[in-house]
Amino acid sequence: MLQAIREKAGSFIVKLLFLMLILSFGIWGIGDIFFRQNTDFTIASVGDRKIQPQEVQTAVRQELERFRGLFGSAMDIEQAKALGIVDGVVQQIIGRNLLDLEARRLGLVVSDEAVRDAVLNNPAFKNESGAFDRARYNMILANNRLSEGQYEAMLRQDLARANLGTAVTSGGAVPPVLSDTLYRTRNEKRVADIVSIGFDKAGEIAAPDDAALTAFYDSHADAFRTPERRNFTALVLRPEDVMDEISVSDEKLHQEYDSRQSEFRTDERRQIEQIVVSDEAKAKEAEEQLQSGADFAQVAKSVAGTDADATKLGWVKRDEMPAEIGDAAFSLEQGKTSDPVKSPFGWHILRVTGIEPGGAQSFDEVKDKLATEMKREQAADQVYKVSNEVEDALAGGATLEQVADRFKLKLTIGDGVDPSGKTRNGSPLDSPIAADLVKMAFNTPKGEASPMTEAPQQDGIFYTVRTDDVTASTVPPLADVRDRAVEMWTQDKKREAVEAQAKDLAAAVGPDKTLAQVAAEHGLTVASSPPLLRTGAPDGSVPGAVVSQLFEAKATGAIVQSQTPTGAVIAQLKSIERPDPAGDAAGVSQVSSQVENAMRGDLLAVYDQALRKTFPVKVNEEQLQRLF
Repeated sequence: MLQAIREKAGSFIVKLLFLMLILSFGIWGIGDIFFRQNTDFTIASVGDRKIQPQEVQTAVRQELERFRGLFGSAMDIEQAKALGIVDGVVQQIIGRNLLDLEARRLGLVVSDEAVRDAVLNNPAFKNESGAFDRARYNMILANNRLSEGQYEAMLRQDLARANLGTAVTSGGAVPPVLSDTLYRTRNEKRVADIVSIGFDKAGEIAAPDDAALTAFYDSHADAFRTPERRNFTALVLRPEDVMDEISVSDEKLHQEYDSRQSEFRTDERRQIEQIVVSDEAKAKEAEEQLQSGADFAQVAKSVAGTDADATKLGWVKRDEMPAEIGDAAFSLEQGKTSDPVKSPFGWHILRVTGIEPGGAQSFDEVKDKLATEMKREQAADQVYKVSNEVEDALAGGATLEQVADRFKLKLTIGDGVDPSGKTRNGSPLDSPIAADLVKMAFNTPKGEASPMTEAPQQDGIFYTVRTDDVTASTVPPLADVRDRAVEMWTQDKKREAVEAQAKDLAAAVGPDKTLAQVAAEHGLTVASSPPLLRTGAPDGSVPGAVVSQLFEAKATGAIVQSQTPTGAVIAQLKSIERPDPAGDAAGVSQVSSQVENAMRGDLLAVYDQALRKTFPVKVNEEQLQRLF
């Protein structure tokens, strides 16, 4: 073929064909470089500002970490989208930008003094004694990869927004009539007599005949419906599966140990006290008193006006302190006092009251840990490489079975798995990424295999799923579920019987006969409820539906009833306790504060909508969907 092309290459026809080919590349290929428009990745625009993907991704990641801290478990991005967290984060960013633009339009300025006070009063930057700690401030900024200038610029913006928000909401006062009314409503208490009738009081229920059972089955068909089930075959690649095949030489382990010395070293810590004064003369005075044998705390009080607790810096490392102070503190012997030392904060006299020597873990102590980490890292690289080879083999027409045999991998078989991950025999699917496999199986058509995919919550795990068979959701014939249908029918009849008894009891109560008396006539037990708030019984002993009905009742003596999972409940309202706001100033103040916060939130929401008319907001939903 190549020889034939060479022989004909000099002909006019071939030259013409090559010319057309070159022109087509020029028009459709290279020309694209010159004529295509720049792609705009903006997630949203607020006035003249653009919100970029990285800002949204960072904010969403922080929100997911916050949820992890609150609930102790990770949340994936699909769950976050379903719960509206992603949209909420975008709206929060938009809201901040709206306030920034309005502050700029109004010419609001935050002074350097206000920024300085905010830094000094931030509890995160204070030491154990409650004083601002420059070393801690520097350390926190470094951990968050912020310079002093960057942090203070961000703080200045936050303060401007806060000031603007305060101006908008400062008029949101709560009138006393509202807070008093809400206090009465929230703290009103009611007590009732309670009679519970369980299904055991329903009496003997005769077995249903065929006609009755069939009618019940037909009217409750969905209760017997089986879930859709899928048979699938999955190929899962995990670093753990290849770690045993990997060895790491002692030479490489030593190299890794040497490169991570700081990780295995514990810095020396010292417990330090200090006296800080504004000028050298006072520092000399304090030094003289200490040298004459005066108590450190007494000198701090008399010369610097500092309480004993304020002198204590606690346990610190050298790099957590300004250089001048750190050098002096870490050159002292325990129990000794330093000469006066000057720093940007004044003159310091330091005393070391405790020393924790630094040290380092030996190579032998961390060798196994290093070997495991290095093996896993190499295994993850190997799995990634194998996943590409597997993907190429599948694209070439190989089956999962052939690929598993070729690469010596195990297959995971899903036998009749339902959407919850339960197999046909009721046991959960055995896989570390069972949820991912099931989700993929139910999103892959029968007879097809999914692309090779990395598990989102598991680093280094890749998988592909082939859906082999689909068993549709069906309603089985009555003959197959007869026992279950009889059980459900019987339970339904018990419920009807108990409900009828409850209605009879309620009807028997009148002006001259209480629920307690009627219950006694029928051999039923009466219990007096604890004082109930609208939120329910403190111990959960009274069903919520009953509590709601009791608070809807207009006067004592009223009868209410409700079904429960185990029977029915009848209650008679005995007493109503209406609280007096004048006797609980703290409680009324708490209610007023809660209402005021809610009013402020509403005012800010209205203000946000007004700002959107001044600074147009546009969200690129398509780009947001593409991002997540």
